[in-house]
Amino acid sequence: MSANTGVAVGKYRYTTLDILIIAVIAAIGGVVSAYVVGAWAKFIEGAMGPFGAALNNPFFIFWGIVAVLLVPKPGVAIISSLLTGIVEVVAGSLDGSIVLVFTLLQGIGVELGFLAFRYARSLPAAILGGALAGVGCAICLTLVFGFTKLDPIPLVAFFAALAIADGLIGGILAWVIAQGVGRAGFAGEREAWQRVG
Repeated sequence: MSANTGVAVGKYRYTTLDILIIAVIAAIGGVVSAYVVGAWAKFIEGAMGPFGAALNNPFFIFWGIVAVLLVPKPGVAIISSLLTGIVEVVAGSLDGSIVLVFTLLQGIGVELGFLAFRYARSLPAAILGGALAGVGCAICLTLVFGFTKLDPIPLVAFFAALAIADGLIGGILAWVIAQGVGRAGFAGEREAWQRVG
């Protein structure tokens, strides 16, 4: 089977290699999130309260950014983020199935960030995708854990902290990893997306 065979969705082709890259990232990301990042999140949020999420969420969200940097096509961020969440839940996440809501909103954030740059493999796209994933996480945390009761200034600061941390830490970390993987020759197609013609 050739790496160029795959699935056509509308005008776009997702090759077997694309699907394999997404699956591997989701599998690794889900297990690491369940066993390593989840424990760090409990520790740092216990020490710093809600603002501790700014120091753990970048390590949850960067997997989806890596995926779309390696396979820069529509839908990759959402699918890889959701798959990472599914693996995390199955692997025994400390947070349970609510992870799926978080990963959906974070994946939408990453997707919108890359859409704004037309799925270019660029550091600004990675940073914007990370920042919007942080906003998605902040929305979830606010609604699920009742942060709506916070005064407006701390609430805005909370959203800003997650957006900045996820954009800078998560976006740059994903960019560095994707650059390394790309140099090793394992990246997906070099085009932003391949039209089926």
